Amino acid sequence: MKRLWTPLSCFLSLWFAGSAAAQTVPVKTIVIYNNSKTQTIYPVIQAPIRANDLWMQAHFNVPHAAGQPFASTKLYKAYINRQKGVLPGQSVSIRVPFYTQLLPVTPVTNGDYPDQYIDWWNAMRVYLFDGVTAARAAFNYNNDSAGKTIPPTPVSPLAGAQIPTCAPNNTFNCEAPTLVSYGVGYPWPIPAQLLEYTFAAANGPPLQQNFSIDYRIVNFNISGVDSVYMPAAMGVLGNANVQYLGTVQAADDFRAQLAVFADAGNKWPIFVPAYYTAQKPQTPLPSPPAGVQPYPQPQVPSANFVLAESYRRPTPAPPVLTSNVNGVTKLGTVAQRMVTLWNKCTSSTTNTSKTCVKLRNVYAFFKRNYTETCGLPLPLPPTWSLMRDVYGWVEFPNCPQGPQYNLAATPGYKAAFADYCDLQYNYLDPTTPQLDIFNPYVPLLHQTIQTNAYAFSVDDGIAFKSAPGTGLVITVGGPKGLPNQTQTPLPTLQTYKASCNG
Repeated sequence: MKRLWTPLSCFLSLWFAGSAAAQTVPVKTIVIYNNSKTQTIYPVIQAPIRANDLWMQAHFNVPHAAGQPFASTKLYKAYINRQKGVLPGQSVSIRVPFYTQLLPVTPVTNGDYPDQYIDWWNAMRVYLFDGVTAARAAFNYNNDSAGKTIPPTPVSPLAGAQIPTCAPNNTFNCEAPTLVSYGVGYPWPIPAQLLEYTFAAANGPPLQQNFSIDYRIVNFNISGVDSVYMPAAMGVLGNANVQYLGTVQAADDFRAQLAVFADAGNKWPIFVPAYYTAQKPQTPLPSPPAGVQPYPQPQVPSANFVLAESYRRPTPAPPVLTSNVNGVTKLGTVAQRMVTLWNKCTSSTTNTSKTCVKLRNVYAFFKRNYTETCGLPLPLPPTWSLMRDVYGWVEFPNCPQGPQYNLAATPGYKAAFADYCDLQYNYLDPTTPQLDIFNPYVPLLHQTIQTNAYAFSVDDGIAFKSAPGTGLVITVGGPKGLPNQTQTPLPTLQTYKASCNG
């Protein structure tokens, strides 16, 4: 394949063939503080499966006329302190290189074949497991592309390649990260808290003609899009001007509030734990094996996840949520109100409350996307399926693929999105009756447990930050370690419109 030769590509050709020892690889640092009093946490950094990688293209300046440049076909994971975890009151500091080279390349083949590199900076996930039981179950679970159970595959970097390592400022024994690859992600019944980051900011075609990358940037968020489990906070290393995202509540207080909200599934579903052993890593066990501690509870699913999982048939064994057992859907009293509200507002136009008017507007917009933009025939999907897509603000799964079919391409998008934001935050309006709260999961996160985590998929204005920095600080169960100990303001009736609509 022909390439555009640049001074950068000429320089890089000095080390492409064979050893990676001469690489100059940008590095940032992630510091994790465990401020809980009793729980040991086990962090994992995960690089995604991806069809192409703009960050690597911009770094190496290697445009492709076709193909999938710098693709990855595996989930690459770095287990931090896998053996003993991060103990209560301790911290761990990890140097994270931009990438780890796995295969030799030349200036002509660089990026042409999958899995030449692990990119540790772009679209990354950090999972926090609470206790050794969850950490070991997650480590064991894996299969290949054919569905065959296989153990995690050790990663073999090219000689001299940069890899995640313990930073020199660790105050206790930091274990060298364990690098392994997987064919699948973690199963939902193994509880964890998800955090996300992207280091640097890259641009290139088709948005701009030439590649560019700003290595200074730190992008980060705490995700509650699927579930909420642990009290985590995130700040920017090397930039004390940035207020933190998340919560610094103590773990016991945080979990007590989740337990009251869900009431063991009587009000809102919770995840049903499943346990996995090294001997049978894909066989879910409904209770912990002998001598193994149960997972701390509860893990609470989002509204979108509740709708997606509670009606799934056949019911998994063991079930994923308490709301779907033996083929029977029992949402719980609070979650059931969402379905009751939907039916009340969409079955007729007689109810002219603010909530019902906006809900009907959003319903009409999705119907227009379904019948006109996607060109799908009536009837509409079942109520639970339609609600799942509306609450997640996502395209219908059976809509033809391509940007010309997406929600933003449907007439009335801006007005519908504004109504959607109003619905998600209608709990802030004191005139909204309790039974008309569109999504009870949002006030759980932003009011009850007071976290800036994503409460739904497009909660960006509240839950996402981007700033210059040298890395990330993550804390669990308290503020110690955060460079700035002031929380980013939570949404109010006066501020949510600018954040959500922005």
